[in-house]
Amino acid sequence: MKWLLALLAALFLVAGCNKGGTNQNSTDLRALNVVVDAEPLDVLVDNDVKFAAVASGATTDFTNFDSGTRSVVIRSSTTLATLSTSQINFPSDSRGTLVIFGKRAAMGATLLTNDTITPGSGNARVSFVGLAPDAGSVDFYLVTGNTLAGATPTVAAVGVGIATPAVEVPGKSYNIIVTTAGTQDIVFQTAAPQDIAAGSTFTIGVVPSLSGKLVNGLIINQGAGTVSPLANPVARVKAANGIPGDTTLNFKADGTVLLTAVPFTGVSSYVNTAAGSHALQIEASNVPGTNIASITKTLDPARDFTILAMGTIAAPTLSVLADDNTTPSTGNSRLRFVNAVTGLNVDVLVNFASQATNIAPGTASQYFTIASGTNYTITFTTPGGVNVIATISGAELDSGFVYSAYLFGTPTAARAILIRDR
Repeated sequence: MKWLLALLAALFLVAGCNKGGTNQNSTDLRALNVVVDAEPLDVLVDNDVKFAAVASGATTDFTNFDSGTRSVVIRSSTTLATLSTSQINFPSDSRGTLVIFGKRAAMGATLLTNDTITPGSGNARVSFVGLAPDAGSVDFYLVTGNTLAGATPTVAAVGVGIATPAVEVPGKSYNIIVTTAGTQDIVFQTAAPQDIAAGSTFTIGVVPSLSGKLVNGLIINQGAGTVSPLANPVARVKAANGIPGDTTLNFKADGTVLLTAVPFTGVSSYVNTAAGSHALQIEASNVPGTNIASITKTLDPARDFTILAMGTIAAPTLSVLADDNTTPSTGNSRLRFVNAVTGLNVDVLVNFASQATNIAPGTASQYFTIASGTNYTITFTTPGGVNVIATISGAELDSGFVYSAYLFGTPTAARAILIRDR
């Protein structure tokens, strides 16, 4: 993820972080951009550019200006198009971080004001913020173990763009676990305990990814002024078997079976696996232990991937597709097209109008935003639309969902299947 890599590379040490208080009737502000898919952004306060070309993952220096309720505009630094407008109150004699979050088509901005209360003896003060729209409302846990067994949320039902009041916790190392609100469905967990030192004040948040479910984390040490990412140790993968015939496949990572007995044209649900570099493999289900194809791939934190098997059982190949399961805008669905036919590039028409062209074997088109409907015709053709290869008739694309239309088989015996990914 672009913003996460930028944060890691910079070590997130912000110039001027040791500055003391602010002038009376003014505010000290910096900006943090965690939008996952946008160009560098300008931040304007009352039409004055306070922060220019803030890249995804970047944290700016502090600047000082008069406090009060101000108009905040986020715009593209390349086209100068306005992407977000809001009214934000900047308290007098305060220091804070303006976080820009979400996706380019629906971004938001929220102010995280530094806490000025000194923690009690042996304690730290921690506030929490939800910055991941796809995750919705979440529960945060600070636990000393690796599970939620017997745990209750440190704070519950934290909404998107909402920062909680600070709570005091004993200063020690904690694992941070985040779940969908009211459940124990984990969307984020730290890879290692985090030092929440006594006498310190922190803000902990979840930030968007392209998973649509999993998120990454963020921790701000208010006293030190540092902003650090918390990479999700988990990615999600699903399997698609595009090898014609009766042989089912087991899909593996580093020799461990992830998904079992996937048939031809079968597309599995997602399963969790560790983020990082893996040897992804397949074996015939009736000949376990013998890999017939393998590919090495780095699975990014909090990302979704599809492992696609193609070719023939005698000469199989694997490719890995990066999936984007973020929520479509209201009234729309999102759709991509996957070519799992060896030896043939394809075009795709939706309701007989050209939608995607020249999709190579083992690859997918970009995602397209399409108005929800119940009677779409999706047609795979040879390049230029000369010959129809396969058609899906009466396809239903529901609002808020993400789909992949697959072309399976061979150039002379192909079939098209619509799969809902989210």
